[in-house]
Amino acid sequence: MINPFTAQAEISRIQQDVLRPLYTMYSGQEAAPHAWLLAETGRAIAGHRHYIEEVCGSRLVSIVFKIIKFLGGAEQLTAEDFARFTSYVNDGGIQAMITMLLAIDKENTFVEELQRLPDHVRTNAAPMLAKAKSLHTDFITGFFQETFGSVDDTPAKLRDNFVRSREFISRLVQLATTHQEKGV
Repeated sequence: MINPFTAQAEISRIQQDVLRPLYTMYSGQEAAPHAWLLAETGRAIAGHRHYIEEVCGSRLVSIVFKIIKFLGGAEQLTAEDFARFTSYVNDGGIQAMITMLLAIDKENTFVEELQRLPDHVRTNAAPMLAKAKSLHTDFITGFFQETFGSVDDTPAKLRDNFVRSREFISRLVQLATTHQEKGV
């Protein structure tokens, strides 16, 4: 059960762990290939998978989201987006994402993992990923501004990781769309 008193601290810890590989500078970051950093991100997500699943399955979180929406918050996230994301997580998508991020051939693994998911999750994949790309862009831009003062003052390696990550998500959207159009 989600403890509302510790949830913010836990979510902050998850954010730090997931952002670290791609979006913070540390020893070895400059030389690390993007694919390796994606795998490190996958390992960070894997470490928090059970909590993420618990949050996505929580009625409390669902109610809080509805209250926030009612009060005019979370402008960029619709109830449909929220349902897509939680359905994706609750129906095996988070494990599929981790498997794909850890794989050497991420694109083929993405398609293979997508084929294993229920129909409704496959149908939701492209729109959910497109929304994830938009939210990722806004979140990381804000993170860079908060951390480095501006996107322009962000180290070049981190900006490059950001561009490559956006391109990667775009490619996943294309693959999911193609997969859905083929009806596979």
